[in-house]
Amino acid sequence: MKYTDFAACSAQFANIEAIDYFFAREMLQRGGDTLPTGSDEAIFCLLLALSAAQRAGNSCLSLTDIAETRWFEHAGQPDTGWQFGALDTLIQQATALSAAAPLNNKLILQDTRLYTARYWQFEQELVTQISQRCQPLTLTDRQQQQLKDVWPVLFSTVQSNTQEQDWQQVAVALCINRPFAMLSGGPGTGKTYTIARLLMALQVAWQGELSIVLTAPTGKAAQRLSESMDAALVQFSRSPALASYTAQLSQPAMTLHRLLGMPRWGINSRHSASNTIAADVIVVDESSMIDLALMTRLFRALAPHTRVILVGDPRQLPSVEAGNVLGDIIAAFGRSAQSGVDESTAAQLATLCPHLPALTRHTQQHPTPLVHFELKRAQRFGGQLAAVAAAINSGVVDGLWQQLGSADARQKDALNGVAQCAFNTIDAQFNAIVRDWFGGIAGAATLAEAMAQLQSVRWLTPFRQGEYGSEQLNSRIERLLTPGAAQRGIYRGRPVMITENHHGQRLYNGDVGLIWPDEQGVLKAWFAGAEHQYRSVPLMRLPRHETVYAMTIHKSQGSEFNRLMLLLPQAPSYHAAGIYTRELIYTGLTRAKEGALLVTSETILQQAVKHQQQRKTGLAERLRQAFE
Repeated sequence: MKYTDFAACSAQFANIEAIDYFFAREMLQRGGDTLPTGSDEAIFCLLLALSAAQRAGNSCLSLTDIAETRWFEHAGQPDTGWQFGALDTLIQQATALSAAAPLNNKLILQDTRLYTARYWQFEQELVTQISQRCQPLTLTDRQQQQLKDVWPVLFSTVQSNTQEQDWQQVAVALCINRPFAMLSGGPGTGKTYTIARLLMALQVAWQGELSIVLTAPTGKAAQRLSESMDAALVQFSRSPALASYTAQLSQPAMTLHRLLGMPRWGINSRHSASNTIAADVIVVDESSMIDLALMTRLFRALAPHTRVILVGDPRQLPSVEAGNVLGDIIAAFGRSAQSGVDESTAAQLATLCPHLPALTRHTQQHPTPLVHFELKRAQRFGGQLAAVAAAINSGVVDGLWQQLGSADARQKDALNGVAQCAFNTIDAQFNAIVRDWFGGIAGAATLAEAMAQLQSVRWLTPFRQGEYGSEQLNSRIERLLTPGAAQRGIYRGRPVMITENHHGQRLYNGDVGLIWPDEQGVLKAWFAGAEHQYRSVPLMRLPRHETVYAMTIHKSQGSEFNRLMLLLPQAPSYHAAGIYTRELIYTGLTRAKEGALLVTSETILQQAVKHQQQRKTGLAERLRQAFE
């Protein structure tokens, strides 16, 4: 082979990693003489592209996309990189790879998509599991009557004169008998509010006999889900008709890794097809963050009767690892209740919610079942903040920058809606800005007050490294607020984020806490506990953690802050520039409940919003084919 080592390979091909080189070399060597003569370099580059594509979050390599295009070219060096051939040629090369006996089916060609066997199998399994859960259950007359009796406690049943549809009620009424369902919606549309009422309705219909599990991909998301459920249970407990069911719903949400029993190292989980999770219903919040491998492992560990409800916002950033599962599933089923329902579904809504406007009815059977329910109307997320988020999500930002007024970054409490600020302003006034945003944490009179201040504000950035990366920002802020003590890493008011799971301490990746003295003045790490209380962890028992005045946008998913600063600097490299997408900006901005300060330039914002993340997978197409 021409490229004898990684150094020689990277001199010719830009933006590849060592794993790409060694994967391509290994597959090529294993294929050996079974591959077409004289095609070594072309097949090697095809394998490089496959590895790079999966590393970028795609589950496969689309041969259609790379046909007759140049990849891996060094900037300003036209003789570098590789020019791929026509689609027919690529298909022949990929066919030879997938048919090579020495490769032992490690590579799979499906239509014009080339997979490693691992991701091909994940998609195949997930399609099978979902398609087996799409036949609605039949509600008995008794169950329907029980639901009708408690419906006025769960929702308002006053008939509206405006004929505006209540999509939260629609979702609950139509999800109640579906073994698989998806509840989607933007920030503030009441997803967890709706889930709480759906779970209570399920327990009422099945007389409290259902075992329900709440889960989310991160510790922070699980904590927020638990808090939302606890708040709903307080309301339910005041109703004689619902109080007896609250005990079956009173449980903390857990991370997916903990639910599956995933080890710190390795991929073999405690729960699998041979040891399924004991649950009748599983609710998975923040599902957009879940990658293909983890979602498949979850479904693999479910008993045949277990119902699954996926909850999330498909417009947010997809998972860090390969796949775009929530978005793909929604795309596959291609509709929600807003686009119309069949006769039996319309009849079910009319029976449970006769006070709601009737849904549009389809006279012909739709090829895919109705499993997607979208919440449209924001309950708490409105005004300019919602308008800017909607513009970013739609990709229409022409003139948006001129509508964003400038704000004084030193006065965070005056920040409402979305404003913009230049980096030179932040640099010139950095000390004053930091003190306004974070100075009150360590100076708070009580732990509760300090926690409230910490959870109300945050700085978000796309990067960990670099001048405006989270690591350097946290270091600068610490040195300013706590000179001397910051070097030791132990001081009153230090915000910390857990970076590795520790089941013994009930601390999980993404959990945020605060270093604060106890009644004897001993510094400990404090985290949110049950019923709005705080629990302490001795510092010597604290798992791996880091300071968290600033955090990456990826880490912020599942969190909410009253006000935030969203820093979007010039990308330091070609690879870093690829991070800037519409989904990144939307995700960061929608973490704010009241106000957000965009620190960037008009050019950076426009370029990022124009770049929409489109991961290449075969999941949506396979799901559609399963119902043809």
